[in-house]
Amino acid sequence: MRDTSAQDISAQKKELRHKMTVIRSHVSAASRRDQSIAASLLAENEVLSPLRKSRGGRLNVFCYVSFRDEPETLHLIRTCLERGDRVLVPKVISEERKLELHEMNDVNDLIPGVWGIPEPGDNMPHWPTARYAEIDIIIVPGLAYDRYGGRIGFGGGYYDRFIEQISSVKSTGLIPIKASLTLEEQIIPGRIPMEEHDFRLDMLFTASGMIYI
Repeated sequence: MRDTSAQDISAQKKELRHKMTVIRSHVSAASRRDQSIAASLLAENEVLSPLRKSRGGRLNVFCYVSFRDEPETLHLIRTCLERGDRVLVPKVISEERKLELHEMNDVNDLIPGVWGIPEPGDNMPHWPTARYAEIDIIIVPGLAYDRYGGRIGFGGGYYDRFIEQISSVKSTGLIPIKASLTLEEQIIPGRIPMEEHDFRLDMLFTASGMIYI
């Protein structure tokens, strides 16, 4: 049985999820689109472009495909494809409670998947776990963030397990950057309640500027 403090953190996270789900749903489609495009441009100019130069060109970019009222990622994905990056997108394997990665060359190849979330079609090559160490940057979704790297999602644990998988792959390469594309409304003034298995981000892409952790 978990101790009281762990139960308290779990209760706090549940309350914050409910609150932030409501807040995010009230952001207008126009504001969400404008913020997402501005944040994507900053990400390209301040992080991705310099990273390509430092790592010799083409990047391996993992990015979730946005759904419903999430910050829109397709602008960032298209920019990466235009720059010649290898873009990896996730497919939810619900029965195993994990993510499976596939290489995407065209956003038109996405199809509705679990819960209606756009996911890779059958023609997109699978990216094996053994190659996770080759990923340069990971763009993860979330409901809320703080300025200390804290993040909270919907509670399924898919990205916690994914990041753990990456950490477990032995590699002599560089550790991938963990980042999120976020709306201003999603950044809380305090700290996200964190549990031992939760990971922290390295940076946030926002319309008003980069937040480096």
